[in-house]
Amino acid sequence: MRLAGELDIYAAAALRECLHQVVAQHHEIEILLADVSEVDGAGLQILVAAKNEALRQGTRLSLSDHSVAVVNALQLCRLDRFFGDPIVLTKEMPE
Repeated sequence: MRLAGELDIYAAAALRECLHQVVAQHHEIEILLADVSEVDGAGLQILVAAKNEALRQGTRLSLSDHSVAVVNALQLCRLDRFFGDPIVLTKEMPE
C-alpha cells in the first residue's frame, strides 16, 4: 500500500477507514511512505492505530521507503522504535 501527499488531520478520517479495512483483509501489509510530504500528530495517530490493530489481529504491518517528513515525525515523537522497521530514505525532500 502506497501513501502519498499529506498525512495530516485533513486526511485522517479517510486514511483511518482505509487502513482499518486493509488490516482486516490481509495478513501482511507493507505501507510505502516515500511520497508522503507532510505528517502531523493526527497522521502519526492513524499509523499507530493501524499498527496496534494489526498486532491485535496477528497481522504483520511494516512501514518502508520512509520520506524525510515521516522519519522526522517518527523520531521527534520517538515512534521509530515502536514500529521497529528499518529506516531507509529512498529520496530526499526538496529544500
